[in-house]
Amino acid sequence: MRKPRWNLLLSCMLLAATAAAQWNPLNPVQSAKPQPDGALFEMQTGLLRIQICTDSIVHVTYSPTSLFPREKDYIVTKESWPASPFSFQPGEKESVFITPKLKITVAHADGSILFSDAAGHKLYQENSRTMTPVVVNGEKTYHSASWSNLWGSYESFYGLGQHQAGVWNYMGEDVALSQDNTNISVPMFLSSNGYGILWDNPSRSRFDNRFPHALFLSSEVADTINYYFIYGPDFDRIIASYRELTGQAPLFGRWAYGFWQCKNRYQSQKELLDIAAKYRELHIPVDNIVQDWFWWVKNGDFTFNDKYPDPKAMMDELHRENFHVMFSVWPFFYPGSKVYDEMDQRGFFIDRTKVAGFHPKGSALYDAFNPAARKFYWQLMDNALFKIGVDAWWLDTTEPETEGRETNILVTNKVAIGNGARYANLYPLMTTTGVYQGQRGVTDQKRVFILSRSAFAGSQRNAVTAWSGDVNADWEAFRRQIPAGLNFMLSGIPYWTTDIGGFILGHPDDPAYRELFVRWFEYGTFCPIFRVHGTRAPDVNELWSYGKEDQEILTKYDSLRYRLLPYIYSLAWQVTHNGYTLMRPLVMDYREDVTARDIGNQFMFGPALMVTPVTDPGVDSQRVYLPESDWYNFWTGEELKGGRFTTAPAPLETLPLLVRAGSVVPMGPFLQYSNEKPEDPIELRVYPGSNGDFTLYDDDGLTYDYEKDAYATIPIHWDDAKQTLTIGARQGSFPGMLERRTFKIVWVGEGHGVGVNPTDVPDKTVQYDGQALTVTR
Repeated sequence: MRKPRWNLLLSCMLLAATAAAQWNPLNPVQSAKPQPDGALFEMQTGLLRIQICTDSIVHVTYSPTSLFPREKDYIVTKESWPASPFSFQPGEKESVFITPKLKITVAHADGSILFSDAAGHKLYQENSRTMTPVVVNGEKTYHSASWSNLWGSYESFYGLGQHQAGVWNYMGEDVALSQDNTNISVPMFLSSNGYGILWDNPSRSRFDNRFPHALFLSSEVADTINYYFIYGPDFDRIIASYRELTGQAPLFGRWAYGFWQCKNRYQSQKELLDIAAKYRELHIPVDNIVQDWFWWVKNGDFTFNDKYPDPKAMMDELHRENFHVMFSVWPFFYPGSKVYDEMDQRGFFIDRTKVAGFHPKGSALYDAFNPAARKFYWQLMDNALFKIGVDAWWLDTTEPETEGRETNILVTNKVAIGNGARYANLYPLMTTTGVYQGQRGVTDQKRVFILSRSAFAGSQRNAVTAWSGDVNADWEAFRRQIPAGLNFMLSGIPYWTTDIGGFILGHPDDPAYRELFVRWFEYGTFCPIFRVHGTRAPDVNELWSYGKEDQEILTKYDSLRYRLLPYIYSLAWQVTHNGYTLMRPLVMDYREDVTARDIGNQFMFGPALMVTPVTDPGVDSQRVYLPESDWYNFWTGEELKGGRFTTAPAPLETLPLLVRAGSVVPMGPFLQYSNEKPEDPIELRVYPGSNGDFTLYDDDGLTYDYEKDAYATIPIHWDDAKQTLTIGARQGSFPGMLERRTFKIVWVGEGHGVGVNPTDVPDKTVQYDGQALTVTR
């Protein structure tokens, strides 16, 4: 018997791709009514609305009834859009929208929506949508589902928050979007086809691509199907559009981009002060120290226990030593305090523990959905902590945690705004909103910093850094953090970190654990926020706890982080100003490289540096993929050709770190803390081989005056053909700005302009007074 021809099989599959979902009834279009910003389609059942927000953002809403319910959107904050040019062409069989970037076709036979680029190439198709009546937590509502037929597509999927299965590309995966310790759920994903979808629903949801030829997006509680289709095709453009929808990420204080010292836990005022003093004595760079839990008498009473006899004096001393201090705060309140009784009386609790366990019986979760409760919660923090000088907030267990129970406790409870199941993923956004708005309401002279164990779409607008939760202290857990963090970056939230060394359990005296800690620390140097934390036996976690040899390695990378602060802080401004992403999976810069799409263990740190963490013990080399470009070894200056895999040397003290040709990397002086002295001179390392640009940014590093344009930028351009470096005219100013700068210019080559230390003999030294100047190699 003859085998069927492959092109015939493919034709059959493509024919199947055009068929409707056989088990669901068709829902044809009955009429199409043009609107100023799109069109309204009356369906056989319900209404479909297409809104053209911009030339590349399309808002799709479907209601199973004849009305669109009026409901507050907690995710999307952009309420109106300027008119965006488009044409609408209703026809007998289909209606077509045309924008400068997109073509959107609504088929009248079944209501399917096809999104194509301007050239007509298919991007995404929603084939059908269903709204199934259900009762959830006592509320009559709908289960929403959207189906996309993916036959013939080889796209990759990324984002969806941070999950711990070690998966990078979610093609063929099934992902539950439900908050839990170590799993952060964000209903935003990107496709290698060059689009993203923000699924605008805060209930428990699901991304189901188990059958790789079909994608189902669904939510447990919904009145409508509601999503935003975002076209790039560049991933940076998609992420920037997501932030335009959900809010921009504020700039942290410069100190927040330095090193954070933490452990589980410092147990007294004396211990905290002694650790800080030893860091300064040993001249190990650090900006921040963290007080973990149990500084209180009773959780939620915001009263220091007797191990902290004078908290204000402690804070004053730490500030004199140029430390910023972060305190752990929980959303749980233990019974037996006046605070608990008042909150109970005012109806500020969602639920209480039923039996004693990790928390005592009767411990209550505060209702972050209640504006009055959020205000009360911030006032507790303000009066006990902010007023004595606390600089940053560690909001733990913001999922909120449900120890020993699979179902999030919101799902079976009511909250101030209604059915908790409807808002099951929203808690971290609401509680961080209260703290962010609370501090902003007190002062604009200190920037907010929040470390949260969970996050949701929009959390970036609350100055949130998420961390990956209570992960194990082993190689497998470490290995899984890399794709987890990179997918979190592609969920649109730019700040993320891990417990360097793992949360539980590390043994600093064990050589095997020391190796893990060093490798994790090397990786952490190039995370957006650089922080150690964890439970250790013995109870030490400072850099000198890991032996003299490893301390030297750790201090080297710590010092490198501080030398790179001009680079990092300038890119942080790009995050705030242009929707940039600092920690960048290779697919962000090399989307059309099919190999790069599947690389989930390497990333770019800004436009210049490519990082390959070493996640296996006992190795002295690492396989590295070099995308199409020329590259330099950061440590040696060796030039490498791209478009291939290579083996990079990786002894314990060496993280494979490559620099893209055409990069301009500003490096400051050695510092003990971020504002120890002006960042002068600046060493400009130029990596020839391609043209390159960098914008150096500066401001006061502390306040929100940058929102009032109190900042300065210096554009820098390398012209590879002419071999000239142009330092452009400075734009803007701010009080205390360094009027004159020294730039030490280094054209990197083999053995020249390499490693952590400043280059002994720069190629050129120029004095800069704000006027443009050009230097020729």
